[in-house]
Amino acid sequence: MLLKFNIANVFLLIFLLFQNCANDYFKPLHYDPPGSTNTSDKTIQFQHKRTIGFQNASLWVSNEFDGARLNDFFQVNDSTYTAIINPENEPINNSAWYAFKIWSFKKQSVSIRLTYNNGDHRYHPKISKDRISWQRLDSLFYHPDTVNKSAELQLTVGPDTLWVAAQELLVSKDFDRKIDNFAQYPFASKTLLGHSKMGKPIYKLDITEADPVQGYVLIISRQHPPEVTGTLALFSFLETVCNDSELSRAFRKRFCVSAIPLMNPDGADNGHWRHNTGGVDLNRDWFSFNQPETRLARDVFLETANHEDKQVYLFLDFHSTQRDIFYTLDKNLKTIPDGFTDKWLNKIRQAFPHYHLRERPSGTGSPVSKNWFYETFKAPSITYEVGDETDRQLIRQVASGAAIAMMELLLEEIK
Repeated sequence: MLLKFNIANVFLLIFLLFQNCANDYFKPLHYDPPGSTNTSDKTIQFQHKRTIGFQNASLWVSNEFDGARLNDFFQVNDSTYTAIINPENEPINNSAWYAFKIWSFKKQSVSIRLTYNNGDHRYHPKISKDRISWQRLDSLFYHPDTVNKSAELQLTVGPDTLWVAAQELLVSKDFDRKIDNFAQYPFASKTLLGHSKMGKPIYKLDITEADPVQGYVLIISRQHPPEVTGTLALFSFLETVCNDSELSRAFRKRFCVSAIPLMNPDGADNGHWRHNTGGVDLNRDWFSFNQPETRLARDVFLETANHEDKQVYLFLDFHSTQRDIFYTLDKNLKTIPDGFTDKWLNKIRQAFPHYHLRERPSGTGSPVSKNWFYETFKAPSITYEVGDETDRQLIRQVASGAAIAMMELLLEEIK
């Protein structure tokens, strides 16, 4: 009997472990804190921009640049420091962004503990010596503390500035430069839609050689400031649409890709964790449209494509989360073209057989962008999520392959 009891316990333990793993795998990759769907203005706290110096250690840190997030920084001992990171307001989705630059008149090693208020550590630190080329901090010098929800970094600093950030820095000036580069193509045009809550310009990029346009692909990106990997995928996707391949030329002669690459310039430039400067998650404002950024996008896409002879055939919203995943529509919802999402994802799977493509279908109850675009245009509407730490080359390859699959399918299906 003892043997049977032990075997039963073993099977029970295996079952519980499997159940826990399954629950962990299928648990949501994000959460909505209380009040997130109330998109009326909320008060935010702007961080104090300054350079903090420690004369005794010959060390300086600064948050005086776009995209920075460092609320305080103090010395513990000769070589140990604490960085305080606060969100713009709370409650807030736990996407704790940090970014600062550090230097010293003498070469030295320092230990910095990242400490968060109203959040915990999420992003593996990235470092750069020029703000352009970035690399992950070697794991030997990075120690996340899951108990205290913080992290400790060991850095070697000297007279040359070292940039430290949760992800690569891509702020509004970087987007402006990239959009201008796209606009150099004879078949691309840049339009100023209006301005954000703080008065920053918001641009739309149109890519087409069609006259008249037979159909639209609508794209938005960077509603949430820290979601840089989604931006990397977006740029690769658009570059593929713009290349000189026979496929891309044929696609551009019939279709128009209309994109708003940076929906939240205020949040990106102010180093926000999640919100715009109205203290609102823009991707919960696609029902009420209380914020100027979502209203601009709604109005221009309605004006562009809400006509009988101007069909929208696909909507994509580029984001980032803990791992790559495509949030799609419930399979029972009919789209134009019907069944496009399954065909598109299967094409991506075939092109990248070793890439783990996750899909999460859902209904249209929540006030997020993909649901509004489906209800408005009946188009396949997808939130394209890219993992925080997905290999950057793989991000670009898969996004390029996704663009190729899209162009092939639309040219096949829309005669």
